[in-house]
Amino acid sequence: MIDIMQRSCELIITYTDSLGEFQGFLAIDALSHKVAAGGMRVQKGLTADRLAKMARNMTLKQRIGGMCVDGAKCGIDYDPNSPGKHGAMKRFMIAIRPYMHERYSMGPDLNTKLPEIDAILNEIGIPSAKMAVALAQGMTLEHFLVRYNTFQEKVDGFTLGQRRSGHGVAMACLGALEILGIPPKDATVTIQGFGGLGSGAAFSLYKAGVKIIAIADDQNCLICQNGLNIERLMAQSDGTHLPKTEALDYKYNQPAAIFDIPCDAMIPAAVENVIDCPRAQRMPAKAVVEGANLPASPEAEGILKQRGILVVPDFVAGSAGSLSVDGLFGPPQPVDARYVLDHIEWRMRSIVKEVVSRSEKDHTTTRQAALDICSEVKPNPEAKPYGHFLR
Repeated sequence: MIDIMQRSCELIITYTDSLGEFQGFLAIDALSHKVAAGGMRVQKGLTADRLAKMARNMTLKQRIGGMCVDGAKCGIDYDPNSPGKHGAMKRFMIAIRPYMHERYSMGPDLNTKLPEIDAILNEIGIPSAKMAVALAQGMTLEHFLVRYNTFQEKVDGFTLGQRRSGHGVAMACLGALEILGIPPKDATVTIQGFGGLGSGAAFSLYKAGVKIIAIADDQNCLICQNGLNIERLMAQSDGTHLPKTEALDYKYNQPAAIFDIPCDAMIPAAVENVIDCPRAQRMPAKAVVEGANLPASPEAEGILKQRGILVVPDFVAGSAGSLSVDGLFGPPQPVDARYVLDHIEWRMRSIVKEVVSRSEKDHTTTRQAALDICSEVKPNPEAKPYGHFLR
């Protein structure tokens, strides 16, 4: 078995802007399959090395989901608040256009949104950010675009594109709760982050009957032991922060308080490195479901395991974007948004069970168990990317 974490990124493209304003990078972690998938970000200080590491994490999300797809990431070292953002993104996308036609399947990432990406691609004559999928799946352009447009279909008031990532984190949480023997109606959950990922996870858990007793953003922690009204909060939110509310049984505290509230499952869904060793020593949760990328240090995860706290690693809980593409393009006939969300639930909950079972069998952390599962996957260069797990 080859340790998947010891490989080097196989392809890194560096773009120097024609106006001299920035550099951009495309990192394709491996060239083992017909398609490599991952998002585009706009971030000041972005480096090729950082993108290569994120591309590796994308490979893990593909492998753990059973897809014949490699990981990739791209982005530009650029201020996302600059008025020149649109033009900068456009010049970069023109440069990597050949890869998008044949291998690179792009999605949104930090400081980018799918409609924004699609609008730019329309300007430069590319019908979709995921054109490489059409070629690899053997689909006509017309058939492909019918499926691709399903990302804009709404379920419970939100588009599939808006719901898929947070829904996957929620399903990973339900999988962990099931392993712990806690029914959704009896479960309590806390969430750090109320952006698209955190609010999406909260919404799906709320719909499943789970009681969300606290949510924190970077300014406040909103607490209610009787359970927060997630639909109301989302209706009042600006999409990134918790709204101010006058509910009598809601209490506000400092953001860090989210880590000290007793609960069945805690979901860090915002930024990296928020769970260090001291915090891991005292967290009063029975499970930690890592929605954000690398929210806990390896040492902190070891402490959580020693304390008997179940950890669902980030590249497992965060794989719903990949699973949604599998559910959308894998079946032989077009499907609707509800089918894709159900596919995410089915696959995510089965993956969580597999990882925890392997961890218990090998007496190791869930992260190492998941990495071992990924390392054992043998590349299949001629296979279609999606559709290997269908109900």
